[in-house]
Amino acid sequence: MSKSSRNFGAVLAVLLLALLVAGLVFAVKVAYYDEPKLMEQYSEVTESTVPTVSESEAPKDTRIAVFETSDIHGYLVDITGGDSKTFQYRLAHIAKVVDNARESGDYDDVLLVDGGDIYQGSPLSNLTDGAALRAALDIMGYDAVTLGNHEFDWDVKTYATDSMATVPAYELGDYSGDPNIPVIAATLYSANNHNRTLFTKDYVVVEKGGRRIVLIGYIPDYSDEIMHSKIEPFELHGDLAEFSQLVKEINEAEKPDVTIVVAHENPVKVANALNSEDVDLVTGGHEHAGIYGISDSGIPYIQANNNAQGYASATIVIDPEGNVTIEEPMYTSIVEEPELLYDTPENAANFDEKVLALSHAAWDSIKDQMDEALGYIDSNVEKKGYVDDLSHTTTGGNFVTNLMLEYMKDEGVVAAFYNRGGVRADFVVPEGEILEISVGDIYAVSPFNNTWLIYDLTGEELAKHLKDSFLESNLGDQMTGLTFEYNNNGTIEEPDIEIVSITLDDGTKVDIHGTDPKYRVVTTNYSATVPGSVFEGKTPLYPVTEAPIDNQALIEILRDRRDKGDIHIPTDSKSRSTCLNADEVRARSGQTDDQTEETEASETQTEETQETGATQEAA
Repeated sequence: MSKSSRNFGAVLAVLLLALLVAGLVFAVKVAYYDEPKLMEQYSEVTESTVPTVSESEAPKDTRIAVFETSDIHGYLVDITGGDSKTFQYRLAHIAKVVDNARESGDYDDVLLVDGGDIYQGSPLSNLTDGAALRAALDIMGYDAVTLGNHEFDWDVKTYATDSMATVPAYELGDYSGDPNIPVIAATLYSANNHNRTLFTKDYVVVEKGGRRIVLIGYIPDYSDEIMHSKIEPFELHGDLAEFSQLVKEINEAEKPDVTIVVAHENPVKVANALNSEDVDLVTGGHEHAGIYGISDSGIPYIQANNNAQGYASATIVIDPEGNVTIEEPMYTSIVEEPELLYDTPENAANFDEKVLALSHAAWDSIKDQMDEALGYIDSNVEKKGYVDDLSHTTTGGNFVTNLMLEYMKDEGVVAAFYNRGGVRADFVVPEGEILEISVGDIYAVSPFNNTWLIYDLTGEELAKHLKDSFLESNLGDQMTGLTFEYNNNGTIEEPDIEIVSITLDDGTKVDIHGTDPKYRVVTTNYSATVPGSVFEGKTPLYPVTEAPIDNQALIEILRDRRDKGDIHIPTDSKSRSTCLNADEVRARSGQTDDQTEETEASETQTEETQETGATQEAA
């Protein structure tokens, strides 16, 4: 081989070696320098799509809004006065408040309950057999309701609950449905077998915000406030110690996150009788007042006012460990500015559209009956407020009993009696004006469809009735056709009544010790069946099935007056009784003349909202 060939080979070998070294260097660079860049890119993707444990959201509280209505008494709408321009669409407004809470995002869920006395009281409910209210409960989505004493005024098992222990079906024009709303009343029993009734539940468990809430129904023994024949098939086990033990047993069985008692009773009384370890909140009823607070036992309580004048509310807060607190218990009145409840274009945002439409449908179904004018008054007729400090006479009682006596005059009746709690409306006349009284107003003042029964009493029985009814209003303490004199050997607060004399309006002096049944009187089937009544065991002149119905009879007599040209309905403020030892009674009661005036002023006040028209009172 030549020298040149050897040189060329050497050069080629060097070049090949150089290429090999360069390739190795490149491989090392890729393996040890570029790979970290690829891992870094993968790590960024992971962090942006899959949060690490340390960066996940911490567990948060569960917040549940609670709303309560109670003692609605049929007031889907306040139709007092009959002028549709000033109707107050109360439940449509409350429904909107609940809607707003459900949609706000401020709460994990919303709970809605009612404390009873839902149906009886307003023509919108009475003349639709409660269908308008059952439809409203359905549309609003109530979670549970309990029974008030006035649920027994009708057939409780037909109009207030059904065989499934839920709110019964309804039909009202184009509206129909069968609500799945539980009716809870753990203290209601059958009288014949002493077992719990099958048409109510003890309690119901609802899930709200992923939490289990038990709602337990409580009704006290209000049997003396219900017509005897209506409550006779049932027993009310209102003992709160017994109920407290039942609450413990329910909690043990269900182990709920929250326990709420839904009661038709003063919630303070109920809460104070229960253990704060067992109960988180009590909602109340029957008291006709918006109240709220913390009881001495430490249990918060809320209660709405009557006639849908407002709603009670609170917020349940459950922390991640399961601890429960109740925040902001309160009552909110909606009638302070009634013009905001009128159905006008500018108020459209104040109402739930569905409940508003139902309200109009309910009114349309009865308005032809309700608009009829019967006469007018020019001074107030009030169910509250005695005409003097020692009398039990009210202008509302005189209004009804005057008409009762007039209606029954051809039957030889000399006196009419009515219970003060049965007068259900105030008619308040605007200053300097008159107030038209319509058919609707009469249904508001006398909504119960009670009958008027005629009895013959002895003078002795008549005197006993006056004494007894002075102490127990439900016996019939409102009257027309007579006046009486009495001594009070006790105090105003704790009277001890001695009847001295009775005089009929025609001047006849009643023999208060007489035993001949010669004084014919009229009373209601409600008062006549109160245990201990002088009418107990007596047979009325006409059977209940043939007796006139109170509101229909009142309308009939006012129509008759109107058709004869007599349209002014005078307000009777005359007291029916005279206390012969009045000064002694006031002295024993520690009442000065100034205090007497204050008492009279207080008693003559209408409801706190000074509403013109019907407001309900617990009978």
